[in-house]
Formats: sequence, C-alpha cells, structure tokens
Amino acid sequence: MALSPVDKDDVARNWTARAPAWNKWAERVEKMARRFNEPLIEAASIEPGMQVLDLASGAGEPALTIARAVGADGHLTATDLLDDMLEGMRRRAADAGLSQLSCEVADMEALGFPDGRFDRVTCRFGIMFVPDPVQAFREALRVLKPGGRTAWMVWGPMQDTTLFDVIQHEARAFFDLGPVPDLPQFRFGSGGLLADMMSEAGFADVEEQELKFDASPPAGSKFWEANVEMSFAEELAGLDADRRAALDDRIEQGFARYLDGDRYRVKAHVRIGTGVKPS
Repeated sequence: MALSPVDKDDVARNWTARAPAWNKWAERVEKMARRFNEPLIEAASIEPGMQVLDLASGAGEPALTIARAVGADGHLTATDLLDDMLEGMRRRAADAGLSQLSCEVADMEALGFPDGRFDRVTCRFGIMFVPDPVQAFREALRVLKPGGRTAWMVWGPMQDTTLFDVIQHEARAFFDLGPVPDLPQFRFGSGGLLADMMSEAGFADVEEQELKFDASPPAGSKFWEANVEMSFAEELAGLDADRRAALDDRIEQGFARYLDGDRYRVKAHVRIGTGVKPS
C-alpha cells in the first residue's frame, strides 16, 4: 500500500505556525505522553550511558525522558526540522538541569551526523511527516553503530484515537474546512507499513507491535484543549472570545457521547516498529 504524499515545505510552514502552541502546552503534554514514552523507551532498549539520537523531538518528549534514562554518563541529541520547535526543549532541559541533552536542527532525510555515531535512534510521531520515510530509515541506519537498535512510534487509524477523531471532525466543521482529508499523522495507520519500510531500508530483526490505550479524563476537564491549539493554531489566531467559546462548546458536545458518569471513556491506538543495524 503506497503512502499519501507529503510536501516538506508545507510541513515546515505548518509546524512553524504551530510551534508557539506546542511550546505553550509542553509541560501538560509531557504528563499525557508518559504512556507513550515508556513503551517506546522499552522497545528501544535504552540504558544508562548510551548515546541516543531522538528525531522530530519537538518541544520536549520523549527526548527529556530519554535524557533522564541515559543519565549523566550518556547523551541525548534532540533534533527537529525547525529551530522554533526546539526553543521549548532548550528551556525545559535547562530548567531540569539535563546537561546530557543537546539540541540540533536536523532533516531526517539527510542527517548531519557521522556514520556509526549512536547506540540508539528513536522517533515518536515524526516519521509520518517525512516525504520519503525509507530514506529517513536509511539515514537512521547509517548513523547507528553496528548492532545498534532503533524504535519508531506512529499513530494507528484516526478513528481508533478518540482525541483526534472528535477534534478533527468538529473543528473542521466549525471552521468550514470541508471533510477531514488524509492527514499525514495517520499515513501508517495500516498495519505492516512501518515494518515493511524499515526492512526495505536495511534494518534486521524488524518487528512491529500494536498498542491500544484507554483513558478516562474527568468531565469538564477540557482534556482536549491543548490538542485543539496545537492542531488548529492558524485558524484559532483569527477568533474573538465569543467564537472561541462557541468552538469549545462544539468540541465539548462532540465528546459528550463518550461521557460515562463523571468520566470520559476515550481510546488511542499506536504502533511501534523496531529494528537492529546488522553487525
């Protein structure tokens, strides 16, 4: 199955517009991200003292968590296509005293690191935005040491992740943006695509695992607020207070069907692909 195309310039423009919102909500998102970080780090077999490259690190996670995992004797290189996205990372790493973390702007399709530089390469929710994922996997393979391991996390089908499904449908209807398109976030929604591309790039011992989560945020918590701002930053910029309140009300009504007593019942679906650089 072929992936839908992605334009790198469009990706850069879109993330430039969204970077302030990601930096604004970074601390709150970190708490929500723990359930994703832990299985990714476990899949990568990250240990203290390792040299780790994290790709598409964004405003903080999972890079900050990995930096803590490698400890003072290791090092985590956090990267993103845009320096704007790394501003929050630098601030938060400094506040946490994580001197073992450094940030670099990097293009996943052409990494500026020498061959065999890292023990591990990780990427959480980033490979979906790359025009040529196989080339990105080849670059990850190149910068890994022989025997080094990699782990990549992607979203499953959008309809299996309640947060995205409701927000995309309700916000797009509110802004009159038309039907939900084939969003790049869900390019790897079909099982097996991730593993197939990693194998094509040259990784050995490739495996793809599927993870499904359930969450129960409390009623009235607006647990979806950060995702709305991070997904629709450009559209929100033109709203006055009344229109913003109307949008919030519409989205809250969209989640109403998932309300069970004083808790929402929502789900999420991700996949993790792992592989090893042949010795």
